[in-house]
Amino acid sequence: MRKMLVVSAEKPDPSGLDRQRRGQVRRGLWLKLGALAVTSAIGLAACSGGENVTTTASEPPTEYPMDPQAIEAATSFGEAFGAFDGERAITYLAEGAILEMDATTPEEVPVFTSFLEAQGYEQILVDPCRVTGTSASGTAVRCRFDWHAIRSDEIGLGPYPGSWDLTVREGEIVSVSLHWEIEEFSHQMWEPFAKWVSKNHPKDFDVMYVDGGSNFSLTEESIRLWRQRTREYVRVAIAEMG
Repeated sequence: MRKMLVVSAEKPDPSGLDRQRRGQVRRGLWLKLGALAVTSAIGLAACSGGENVTTTASEPPTEYPMDPQAIEAATSFGEAFGAFDGERAITYLAEGAILEMDATTPEEVPVFTSFLEAQGYEQILVDPCRVTGTSASGTAVRCRFDWHAIRSDEIGLGPYPGSWDLTVREGEIVSVSLHWEIEEFSHQMWEPFAKWVSKNHPKDFDVMYVDGGSNFSLTEESIRLWRQRTREYVRVAIAEMG
């Protein structure tokens, strides 16, 4: 499901659900100043016209300290998202945070988590979040997880790998990137489900998807149908498996 799954009624393409749209970059991000190189010039003149001597101090490497709250903030955000508590998740975001996922503003996050809950998404943390580096932007943290979607766990498929990449500064998350590895999921779940909806519920298909099937629709009616049709699809799939 960065970018995600792209489908059509005829032959869905697996890029639409991982459509990690880039949010608008906040202007004026705080930049920490590195140490400045100091150059000292000492002119030595002899009575008969000596040579000038210039000494340049070496430039020390710029170091950015790790935010002591980075792991806690990243972990708490991921847990809230995985629990479909979008309202709590956005409390960990800094003003103007950059969101690279299908919710590109904080206001869209609760709608996005409601959609994921409706279609049977599950997020399972596989490793503790860890710091991957520091920079002027903040402390980078990666949280790895496995996930199910379209109720894949109910029919014995998945889970599939994924991760969060977050940047934390002064205890607040300033950027979020959601990554789903979708190749296997696309063949096993996304494409078969899209074809099934197109065949059995063509009117619903137009409500559940946008742009002729290139992505899912985040509307109240779409969310209702994703909940209803994924449950129906699982019942059919289990019956067919015997």
